Amino acid sequence: MTRKQVAFIVGVNALISTLITLLLVLVILPAVGAPEVAPVTGPTQVVSGEPTSSGPSGGPTATPVVHVVQAGDTISGLALQYDVSAEDIIAANQLQNPNFLQVGMRLEIPVGGVAESTATLTPVPTATETPLPVIPPSAERTATAAAAAGATATDLPTPVPATGELKIEITEIIGVGQEDQEQVVISNLGTRLADMQGWTLRDSDGNEFVFPNFRLWQNGSATVHTRVGQDGNPPGHFYWMKSEPVWSDGEEATLANAAGETIFTYTVGP
Repeated sequence: MTRKQVAFIVGVNALISTLITLLLVLVILPAVGAPEVAPVTGPTQVVSGEPTSSGPSGGPTATPVVHVVQAGDTISGLALQYDVSAEDIIAANQLQNPNFLQVGMRLEIPVGGVAESTATLTPVPTATETPLPVIPPSAERTATAAAAAGATATDLPTPVPATGELKIEITEIIGVGQEDQEQVVISNLGTRLADMQGWTLRDSDGNEFVFPNFRLWQNGSATVHTRVGQDGNPPGHFYWMKSEPVWSDGEEATLANAAGETIFTYTVGP
């Protein structure tokens, strides 16, 4: 084979390779199409197993914790449990009377603070309470009477007052001498919230009841039963867990604060 023939074959091969390349670029690739690129999305935050959209500042939108009220729960206790202020819990749920919580009630706990928008209270079905086998305290001093009267938001200080008169009194002791009926009614007649944790109620024989973590609102009341029961059921009621009567006519009941200072004394009798 001559050199001219070799050169001719090489040139033909080069031409064929060029044509094949042009065919791939102009016909085959456009027909197949370019691979799609998935769009890049912003980050999401998963709270309790469900994603929430990012907020306008780039951070996750706040998601409140929902707490179902159990027997013995109080606003002050929930504030300590979730490390939020009692005022924020009250505002987030638009509570009319924070001193009375119904078992089964769903509360939004605003971890991180209350949103600027007005909180909406989720309707909660009215809980059915089993009547206690006791004589109910008289007048409007009792928790049941206050709840039945339908206390409004204007009846309670908002926000919680840091100053004012602290006036906590024993307003009534009933069922004296009957263990299953004895009740001591303690009322807040002052103008400020009373933190009752560590306060004591004593009789003349040295029997002493110590209040748990509990706050008593202005115009609110708490009832201490002598008998066995579960604190907070119903709300605002506490139990001395005694199997025999504590009170007798003529003896003195003493209410003292957490520092041991006597706040009020009450003489038992008709």
